[in-house]
Amino acid sequence: MKIFESRIGPSVFKSYYEHAEKVFETVEKMNECVKEACNGNDISTHIESTSKSELEADKIKTEIRDMLRGSVRLAVDKPVFLELITRQDRIADYAENVTEILSFRTLYSDKKAQSLTLELAEAVTATVDEYRKTVGQFEIILESAFANKEKDVMHKHIGRVNDLEHQADLVEAKAAEYVFSNGDAEPLAAVHMYRLIQRLDDVANAAEHAANSLLPIISK
Repeated sequence: MKIFESRIGPSVFKSYYEHAEKVFETVEKMNECVKEACNGNDISTHIESTSKSELEADKIKTEIRDMLRGSVRLAVDKPVFLELITRQDRIADYAENVTEILSFRTLYSDKKAQSLTLELAEAVTATVDEYRKTVGQFEIILESAFANKEKDVMHKHIGRVNDLEHQADLVEAKAAEYVFSNGDAEPLAAVHMYRLIQRLDDVANAAEHAANSLLPIISK
């Protein structure tokens, strides 16, 4: 069963929720890939499944853009809606980038560095999961005709996304500092790990930006 089922009939918003599902799926598969890589397991199937989900998200994004070229009527301005899709899609783009980086070489073998990377991946996934709730609340707002009570709930979700992204930033800084301070024996592996850490943090940043792009809509 899909996470979001549009209750307002077929529309571009239904496609927006379907796109969101694929974005969340991409991040979940990315997280599994990071876990398996840190455990020293083969990740080829995880890389492939992450890329597949990201491609499916891209296809839905293209379909939405095609729909918006027509005479579709929206509850929000088309440029604003397009920005929502673009920012949401960037989450999946960065998640796929994470698995691409993992495919380049084996991970830095330092166990603490791997543990910190796993901690970051979980913090990133938590940020995206809160964004998932934000999108769900957006559907409720539209169906409530922008009721103030529902907008207040969404403001809280967006604030929570920002808080969780900040927590992910703190973990990213801790992981990066450790890798730079202890990677002299394996400099290439350390640089690879640092790039992975950066891109994981980009996923959380993208979720924050996607959540914040909803603010102009609910602040009216």
